[in-house]
Amino acid sequence: MFLSKIFSLGLKGALMLSIIGVGAVPVPEPSDAPAAPVGTQVYKAPPFNTDIPVPVVTAPADSTFPFNGTIVARDGSVKQLAPHERSLSNPEIRARANVYRPGVSYFAGFNMGTYTSSGGCMSQGDWVNALRKVKSFNNPSFKFSVVKVFTTSQCSCLSNALNAARQVGGIKIWAGIWTTPYATFQSDKNEVANQVRGPNANLIAGVSVGSEELFRGTLSASTLAGYIWDVKGMVQNSYGKTNIPVGTSDGIGALLNGANQAVLDASDVMMVTDYPFYGGTNINSALSAFKHDWWALGAKMNGRPLVVGETGWPTGGQTVGQAVPTTSTAGQYFRQIACWMRTTRKPFFWFQGIDEPWKTGAAAETQFGVSSYGGNQKFSMTCS
Repeated sequence: MFLSKIFSLGLKGALMLSIIGVGAVPVPEPSDAPAAPVGTQVYKAPPFNTDIPVPVVTAPADSTFPFNGTIVARDGSVKQLAPHERSLSNPEIRARANVYRPGVSYFAGFNMGTYTSSGGCMSQGDWVNALRKVKSFNNPSFKFSVVKVFTTSQCSCLSNALNAARQVGGIKIWAGIWTTPYATFQSDKNEVANQVRGPNANLIAGVSVGSEELFRGTLSASTLAGYIWDVKGMVQNSYGKTNIPVGTSDGIGALLNGANQAVLDASDVMMVTDYPFYGGTNINSALSAFKHDWWALGAKMNGRPLVVGETGWPTGGQTVGQAVPTTSTAGQYFRQIACWMRTTRKPFFWFQGIDEPWKTGAAAETQFGVSSYGGNQKFSMTCS
């Protein structure tokens, strides 16, 4: 149930989390084998509970293309589809994903799991309580307005989170599509299709296709890129939601690897996962290391938005190198990194909002929350 994550050697000798994924369109079940990550092995539990079945979610029944049939290919060429070609099941609509590039403004948000303390599925009521907890973190420095999830169909995650966001107010949801196995990708993608056509579509802030796929070696760059183009075509072209950005989230080492450029090119927005803690970095050097990675990756983005998809520091657990997990160091890391991102208007998702005690076999993964499960905020999140 739990995977070992391998952290690649990052910039200036620091060990930083390395992650990225890829895809192909139309989307066959991938057979290409990605290169294995390299580096020092550190155990970290994934955010997806494989013990819980994923339901089969079918594609919406709509059969007409909502626009005039003009699609733009990746190379910029334009093609007019005949009426009989405009079915949403037509793979060319997704394969020739359009060139819409929605922007992303500054926001502060949290990553959230969809599981109870024992690893079961959160109900909609649980989601209401969780989002109310997130709102309680608001302070003069931060308004936490977006929550990112890692799956859409498992545990009815996206539906429950969106309905809860509607009830609580002031929060949007960034949908995460879990990409492996292929059947899960299909169900999660189809659930996104259902929700972007539903009454809560305006509460979907974006879509992340995969999480740490290149880092974990679960998809090749070409496969993940294809998955991203496929979802982009579905969301923005087939359903006309041109304001919803689509991208992926992966580690700094994988994103800086030129062999994975196709993933950056496919994405409207790139989310970087960067954990100085898992690199064994001393807390007093963490901000410097984080800034160095940010600027190095930003230089490769060609003007497209860069978002921190995950970063954080645990309040307890196993020490990694010079990185000591305590409430004090976790609070210091938040005030260093999050306050720098606030000052420089860089959007970010903190890992994470609430502890996940269901995770086992990891050095500190159960204690990354800024709040304990069912408890109180652990440290100050106000900038001086």
